[in-house]
Amino acid sequence: MFYLVAAGNAYAMDHSSDTMYGMTCYDDQTVDIDDCYDIAYDEVDENEQEYLAHVAYHLQQIAKLTEEHRQINTEVFVK
Repeated sequence: MFYLVAAGNAYAMDHSSDTMYGMTCYDDQTVDIDDCYDIAYDEVDENEQEYLAHVAYHLQQIAKLTEEHRQINTEVFVK
């Protein structure tokens, strides 16, 4: 799972090709991974949709970089 906390909200993806979802975020910036919810993009205004799209893009990039890093570090190179 990949997640980030931004402006008091938590957003997560299970892998880089996943759809972003929300998680409960507490005042101390900790998250509750057992309290996840789908984001209702059609119920937020256009500015919020644009913000969520940017968050999703950056979260996806974080996930891709981490997945790539894990793959590189598990391969064995033979010369």
